Amino acid sequence: MVTSDKVQFMQRSKNIDPVTRALLELFDKSGIETAKAMRFLGETWGGVEKLGFSNQDVRNVIRDIRRRVFDSGDAGSGMALLRQLKEKSFGNFFYRVDLDEENRVRGLVWVDHRSLNAYTNFGDVVSFDSTYRTNRYCMPFIPITGVNHHYQNILFGFALMRDETEISYKWVLKTWLEAVGNKPPLTIITDQDIALGNAIAEILPDTKHILCSWHISNKFPEKLSALYTQYPEFKGDFNDYLYKSLSPTEFVGKWEVLVDKYGLEDHVWLNDMYAIKDKWIRAYTKQHFSAGMTTTSRSESMNSFFDEYVKASTGLKEFIENSQKALETQILNEVKADYETEYKERRLIFNSPLENHASSIYTKEMFRQFQNELRKSTSYVVNSCKDGSNYMWKLYLVEKYNVPENLRRRYRVMVSLEGNINCECKKFEHFGMLCKHIQDHVNILQCNGHLTECEVK
Repeated sequence: MVTSDKVQFMQRSKNIDPVTRALLELFDKSGIETAKAMRFLGETWGGVEKLGFSNQDVRNVIRDIRRRVFDSGDAGSGMALLRQLKEKSFGNFFYRVDLDEENRVRGLVWVDHRSLNAYTNFGDVVSFDSTYRTNRYCMPFIPITGVNHHYQNILFGFALMRDETEISYKWVLKTWLEAVGNKPPLTIITDQDIALGNAIAEILPDTKHILCSWHISNKFPEKLSALYTQYPEFKGDFNDYLYKSLSPTEFVGKWEVLVDKYGLEDHVWLNDMYAIKDKWIRAYTKQHFSAGMTTTSRSESMNSFFDEYVKASTGLKEFIENSQKALETQILNEVKADYETEYKERRLIFNSPLENHASSIYTKEMFRQFQNELRKSTSYVVNSCKDGSNYMWKLYLVEKYNVPENLRRRYRVMVSLEGNINCECKKFEHFGMLCKHIQDHVNILQCNGHLTECEVK
């Protein structure tokens, strides 16, 4: 019922015979592109339409071949390079290879001694993403990433895996943990991968596991399209409860209202996501330090960064060499930021004691972010609240004065007799920097002459 020239487009099993597979493998080793290979096969068979398979089918075959086995010469050159790097660093360069029963590379982890030093200083938070595959063998490549005191991307190590199974993830995590002195991070951020999640739970049981909120929110249009269509106001309510709940208690209360209002008791996907709410809902994740990160965008931007250094035909030796070049570029960026922090003056906005003190302890980039919060704090007012205060704590309500009364959001700020300040927005706990609500309170203490050195710190 289908004419011969259109048969190739049918959804059917497209088998490539062993002889053609062997020929495709030879083409790949010779560096012949898929399009050229298809033209050659087409001419051999009397036309591309008679092949019975497409460019994508050929790419899939080549991908499987590359994943199955490393080229022995390339693997040997890569291992020799790793040994050389270890010798040059007097044994401080770490690498470990995992071989299968046929002595083929199944996984590889390597950590430069400079990455080890970076992890010692900034290893509280790690971003872990395995979506990058630009290498000759189509193996998942994992740049293990964090941030430094200039809020720049830094690399804590590299890994290559044959597949994304739980066993492979366990080996990578366990090996990398050994490389960094068995000091687990406080927080690890990943995408929503069940196999990876299980591996983290076993290898890093004391590390807070946060799921990338961006990847999850990208699923909303697909998973919630029926609700969006049926209830025009659902999207607004849903986003409000997700992103504006200040505490787990507030979120749970709002969620119960949402479920009741829209009849979501049997919504499978929402129930599944609610079961892991502590891994991605802001009211929960902000309780833990993550350097302000809620997504794997650091790792993904690192993937784009690596595009300048590697390509689909890059073999293992060249891949390792170029990964080291990328690391050196990052180190140079950090040295440049160190120079600007040490030798370039800061421009003060208010010239207050708090701002002056911050300018002396923050790096240039972190001082810029501090000033951004300080500038925003001028839009807030602080009101003392006797309800909730006691002999140990004083309660204050901080709100934005230039917002209509019915739209104002009030933040509870608690101040102890010892001068400790706590805000329910949890920016300090989450990001490590005083929020605009606390800064506004500190500014009032300054004006009243009650600010002590202890409180500034």
